[in-house]
Amino acid sequence: MGYVSPQTGGLAVFGESNDDVLGAVRKALAGGVRIGGTSYEVKIVTKDSQSSATRAAQVASELIQNDRADLILATSTPDTTNPVSDQCEAAGVPCVATICPWEIWTAGGAAKNYSFLHFIGTEQEVGVFSGLWKRVPGGEHVVAGLWPNDTDGDLYRKFVTARTGELGWKLVDSGAYEDGTQDYSAILGKFEDADILQATPIPPDWVTFWRQARQSRYAPKLACVAKAMLFSSVADGLGDLARNLVAGVWWAPGFPYRSSLDGTTAKAFADGYRAGTGRQWTPPMGFNHALFEIAVAALKSAADPKDRAAVRAALAALKGEAISGRYDFTKGPSKNVSLAPDLAGQWRKGADGKFDLTIVDNSLDPAIPLQGDLELL
Repeated sequence: MGYVSPQTGGLAVFGESNDDVLGAVRKALAGGVRIGGTSYEVKIVTKDSQSSATRAAQVASELIQNDRADLILATSTPDTTNPVSDQCEAAGVPCVATICPWEIWTAGGAAKNYSFLHFIGTEQEVGVFSGLWKRVPGGEHVVAGLWPNDTDGDLYRKFVTARTGELGWKLVDSGAYEDGTQDYSAILGKFEDADILQATPIPPDWVTFWRQARQSRYAPKLACVAKAMLFSSVADGLGDLARNLVAGVWWAPGFPYRSSLDGTTAKAFADGYRAGTGRQWTPPMGFNHALFEIAVAALKSAADPKDRAAVRAALAALKGEAISGRYDFTKGPSKNVSLAPDLAGQWRKGADGKFDLTIVDNSLDPAIPLQGDLELL
């Protein structure tokens, strides 16, 4: 198996838990995998996309041509998942990807025959966030959209614009600002009447924006922050300014699911990471681990695990449960896509003084317990 992820560069935060994920998977597969009466050794070759689409395509080609990978796994943002999927399509090598909104993954590149994706969607996440907007007291609200000049920003603009239109509310658009912007005063001037903020920045830009917002006394009642507020390191960096910021929750220790490889629960996996590193769990942990669970399940289901066409066929018919939750590649929303449920949480300090996500909306998977009520800023 090849495994491509951003280990360095601007997106390296997505791969900060890689060592623990790979360590757990390699331990679980140390004895090999028995398929159809034959025991197969499993070798995992890791590659760093360096947060670059060009590099991601290059290392995927290396895995195909040099390492003769039977199956390639790709994770964390379109810069990695899409070029890897395209290389696998060109070579006829099965690929499973995650942590890329399905709308972005399916929109560009080659037709998806050998590549598969298990993750959430942007429209789905906007639906979850807008459910929280409606819980803000009052009638009509003004929604501010903070959207960078990138694919994520464009998608959020599209779906938030449609949702506010359905609600009959006013939307204030930041305009497509560039990553690395240091002065948000002009944007904040537009936002002064908005009591709900929907944002999709990269982490350093969000830290800069939110500090400037509070210094200028801009204080919405609710701030829903995709992408930037996924990680506890960002919350810790903001300190008290992070309290009750809303983020999507794809995976968390409170999920009632366990590894299909060795039975480890979501909570035990997260606790082990914290004990070993001293850091809080990260949302990518669950989905990156699930990639390997899906890969093993597909290999076991294939008529011949060394036959790429057979593995592709097994993936297309695959459904099951992993540490991230249930997956099903048979029903869409698009070909070769398994849609995972998205939840919403708010950052709050625990008894140990560290920030953690408190799940406040589980409407898309009631099996996952709520941990608190929505609180306004």
